[in-house]
Amino acid sequence: MKILVAMSGGVDSAVSAFLLKREGYEVIGVHFKMEDDLFFSKYSLNHKVCCSPDDTHDAIKIAKKIDVPIKIMDLKAEFRERIIKDFIKGYQMGITPNPCVWCNKKMKFWALDKIGKDLGVELFATGHYAFVKDGKIYMGSDPKKDQSYFLSLLTKDTLKKLILPVGGMKKEEVRKIAVENDLIVGTKPDSQDVCFIPDGNLKSFFENEGISVKSGPIKDVHGNVIGTHEGYQIYAKGQRKGVGIAAGKRIYVVGVDPATNTVIVGDKSDLVKEKIKIDDLNLLYDLHEPFDCMCKLRSTGPLINCRLDPEEKSVLFYEKAIPVAGQVIAFYKEKEMIGGAIQM
Repeated sequence: MKILVAMSGGVDSAVSAFLLKREGYEVIGVHFKMEDDLFFSKYSLNHKVCCSPDDTHDAIKIAKKIDVPIKIMDLKAEFRERIIKDFIKGYQMGITPNPCVWCNKKMKFWALDKIGKDLGVELFATGHYAFVKDGKIYMGSDPKKDQSYFLSLLTKDTLKKLILPVGGMKKEEVRKIAVENDLIVGTKPDSQDVCFIPDGNLKSFFENEGISVKSGPIKDVHGNVIGTHEGYQIYAKGQRKGVGIAAGKRIYVVGVDPATNTVIVGDKSDLVKEKIKIDDLNLLYDLHEPFDCMCKLRSTGPLINCRLDPEEKSVLFYEKAIPVAGQVIAFYKEKEMIGGAIQM
C-alpha cells in the first residue's frame, strides 16, 4: 500500500519513513520548502530551526539511504500568505498566534492531501509524537514529547488517513533506531523557535516586514506609567523575561493595547481567568451540549479540568488557568484528544 511521508529532514520523520518501509509500505517521501535557502544564509545560527537548507539536504540523503523516492514541494508563496501574514496580523492585534499549529493544518496536511489526491494515495504519515487509531487521536506515549496539541485543529477526515509511526515510542528509542540503521540524523538536535524568525528577534522581523515598531509606555494594571517598552508587537501575554522593568518582584505582561501602543504589566495572579471565549472550534465528535473534559492551554502545559460549551463557544476552568489570546487550546477525555480551538 502506498503512503506519503512528510520528511522534514529530522530524526522523527526519518525513522517514521524507515519503519513504514520495513513494514512493507510503498513509501513516497515529501519535503516542504517554506522559505528560500537564501533567507537562512543571513543568519548565523547556533540552534536548530525547521525548513532550513540543511533539512532539505538531510531529507534527500535519508530518502536515498532507505531507497524511497522524495518529492520537494515549493510552498513558499502559500506559507507567506497563510502563515506569515496571519502571524503578523495577530501580533498587530495584540494577540499571540501559534504558527506551528496552523502550519500543520493549512500547509503540511493540506499539501499531503493535495499530493495524495494527485497520486491516488490515500494514506500519509508524519513524525509527530501522538497515536492515531481508527480515526481517533491520543496523546503520545512519552509525555515529555507528546505533540497531540499541535494536531488539535485537524479534521476527522484527515485523521482517518494519518499514521504516526513513532507516537508510541520515546525519543531515545527513535534516536537509537536511527543510529543503528545508519540514518544520518540520529543525533541531530530537535528544531526550535519559529522557522521564519530563526534568531528569535521579533523586532527585527517586524521591521524587515516594513512594520513600524515604536517605543511606548509600560503601565501597571492601575494605569500608572512605570517604564518604556520597545514596541508592543514584541511582547506576549504571560511574558516575564525581557520586560525591562526592575520592580523588585516578578512581573508579567498581562496585556497590550495596540491603539495606544501600551504594554500592561502585573502580577501572575492578574493573568488568571475563570472563563474564556474560543474561536475556530474543531471537535472530533458531534457534541452540542456543555460537557466536562480536560484541556491544555500550551503544548507543554498541564491538563486542566474544564467545561466546554460548544454552542456558546466558551470554556470554564475548574482550576487555576492562564490563557493567552491567539494560542491553541486542546481538549481531552483521558488520553484521547477530542478537538481544539483558538483562545480569545
